[in-house]
Amino acid sequence: MDVTRPGTGRFGFIGTQPGISTLNMVVLMYAAFVSIALATFDAFGTPYVLSESIGVPIDQQGAVVGRLNVYTEIVLLAIFTPLGVLSDRIGRRIIYATGFLSLGLSYALFPLATSVNELAAIRVIYSLGLAGVTGMLATIIADYVIPEHRGRMVGLTGMFNGLGIVTSALLLAKLPNVLVGFGYDNFVAGQLTLFTVAGLCVLSAAIVSCGLKSGPPPDVGERPKARELFSSAINAARDNPRIAVAYASAFVARGDLVVVGTFLVLWGKVVAVDSGMETAAAIDAGRIPFVIAQSAGLLGAIAAILLIDRVHRLTALACCMGLAAVSYCMLLFVDNPLDKANIPFFLLLGLGQVAALLGSTTLIGKEAPAEKRGAIIGAFSVAGAMGILIISGVGGTLFDTVDPRAPFIVLGVMNIVVMASAIYVRLTAPGRAFLSTAVS
Repeated sequence: MDVTRPGTGRFGFIGTQPGISTLNMVVLMYAAFVSIALATFDAFGTPYVLSESIGVPIDQQGAVVGRLNVYTEIVLLAIFTPLGVLSDRIGRRIIYATGFLSLGLSYALFPLATSVNELAAIRVIYSLGLAGVTGMLATIIADYVIPEHRGRMVGLTGMFNGLGIVTSALLLAKLPNVLVGFGYDNFVAGQLTLFTVAGLCVLSAAIVSCGLKSGPPPDVGERPKARELFSSAINAARDNPRIAVAYASAFVARGDLVVVGTFLVLWGKVVAVDSGMETAAAIDAGRIPFVIAQSAGLLGAIAAILLIDRVHRLTALACCMGLAAVSYCMLLFVDNPLDKANIPFFLLLGLGQVAALLGSTTLIGKEAPAEKRGAIIGAFSVAGAMGILIISGVGGTLFDTVDPRAPFIVLGVMNIVVMASAIYVRLTAPGRAFLSTAVS
């Protein structure tokens, strides 16, 4: 049977909430395509700037990148929940567009940095953009789709996330090497690439401003005051153990994203530089394991569309975190990320990364009540920022001083812990499941 109700709409195989137009959904698909791709381009841009603009030695870049990520996450910790509360009051669209503009400004300033401290200051602007873009994407997914189909929607937008990241890695990350081939030096090639990405951010701000639904989300009863929205995000985890598990999964799953996006690219670059490549060529070679992982992630997103809504969300999360744990721990067997024999490990890594992210996002989308969704998903994002802060700081040091694989192994262990927590809550406080086995 069809679970859509009177007043709701359809977007292909997904039921949408009242008032959500086809244009809103199409622009949301575009936003999913570009948001994570543009937000994570710093994984390519930062190592480039460290080498060409600032001159940080290659054997110190892991710790520097980790420290920069820590600075970013400190800002995110301060801003995520206020942005979520603000979006509950004034709407998602303006926050989303402003986020893209902040990202664009930061990328335009990246190549102008001449010291790590200057780059850290620019990362504050980047952090504001990252908070707006990633926080609003997760919130709007929950806003636009009926509860029974949020798993489908998370899978679909996850697929567009993956397509965007792969496209960025194949085209934008390759652009410096292409420009060097046209005769530009390494510095100018990187500068032009970052200016191009900044322009795409501005274009995306214009598109979401025109195409997403305007105004605050519809009222569900009386809209709480801002103070109540803040406290609700904390109380929700105390009162609902499934939200507590969702926060814990965000802590790890967002860490998954940054470790793959930052340290996998850096690992490939370090190996390429050690083999004698120049910066542009090393970034070009180092992106390959990342592209492989993200391409596999597309398959994981497609599987999520088919499966997540058909099982209990906690069961889905436990399976997703278990897959992620296996994928990270298997990297113990990889010595050279550029060796083609290691491709299967990176395919598994991509599946694990996207599974953890989608399982986490789907659970919080189900459990967060509509009238407090922005604040609760803001707190969910804060948990993710805390995870990135800790994992980046520890992982960057481990990358340089112990082994490039060390950050991945740490994440594998953390995924095991969250998997066990999800199983425990599934057995003790499962709540009500949205199942769509019979949904047309």
